[in-house]
Amino acid sequence: MRLICPDRPGIGLSDFQPGRTLFDWPEALTQLASHVGADNYHVIGWSGGGPYVLVTALMLPKRLLSASIICGAPPLKFLGDREMFWLYRVMIQLRHYLPTVLGSVLRFGGLIAKGSPQKVPLRWLMKLLGQEDRRILSLPGIYDVVRDATLGALDRGPRSVIADADIYLNEWGFEISQINFPIRFWHGKQDRNIAWSYTERLASLIPAATSVWSEIDGHYSLPVTHAEQIIVAALQKSPSPGDPGQQDGNTGIDGELLAAVLRRQSR
Repeated sequence: MRLICPDRPGIGLSDFQPGRTLFDWPEALTQLASHVGADNYHVIGWSGGGPYVLVTALMLPKRLLSASIICGAPPLKFLGDREMFWLYRVMIQLRHYLPTVLGSVLRFGGLIAKGSPQKVPLRWLMKLLGQEDRRILSLPGIYDVVRDATLGALDRGPRSVIADADIYLNEWGFEISQINFPIRFWHGKQDRNIAWSYTERLASLIPAATSVWSEIDGHYSLPVTHAEQIIVAALQKSPSPGDPGQQDGNTGIDGELLAAVLRRQSR
């Protein structure tokens, strides 16, 4: 199995693409797949990667082996931002009314991210998260991954991050109900960044969707703690609405935490 994690345009080492939309992603992914020699592939998106999985499932269903979304970002124009993390809502308001200030806020956020989660001000921010998220981010190496991703997103300056965020804030250009490819959603009910109720509503609009809920996990803990379960489920045959045990489209996550996965993720 090959795991390929491309940076979106303007993020990390990828070139900035002015005026891009979600519909530009399937073509970029097609070119990447051709470059690495992959005729068919699985796609998994966490958080902001969720919408890119959805548009890929819509546009390239014959290329996909499976599609999974972990704590995915919702179409805010359609569902609103009332259930988003309050800090996200503040930045959304800044984007609408004080866009020049938002760039400075993002730069300041990058400086904060360089600190230690055991020291202020990060320690204060950590208290806003759920118990499992705090536990996972305190493990050796885990916060380093989150910090590196945050700083990597800002490598090319706030302009790229703001352009990326605009995609979530604007109309996506398609109806969620148009997606016929099976989507497996994973979401923790203690996610304080993106409420699980967004995923519940999205899944209800996709005929072949299944939803896997964790009662104890949050935005960061679910993909770390259940990484093996998520990947194994993706490699299996995609579920269909008529499969046994899937009539309601919802299943529960096994409560056992896989120590081996945690050790591997903590390196």
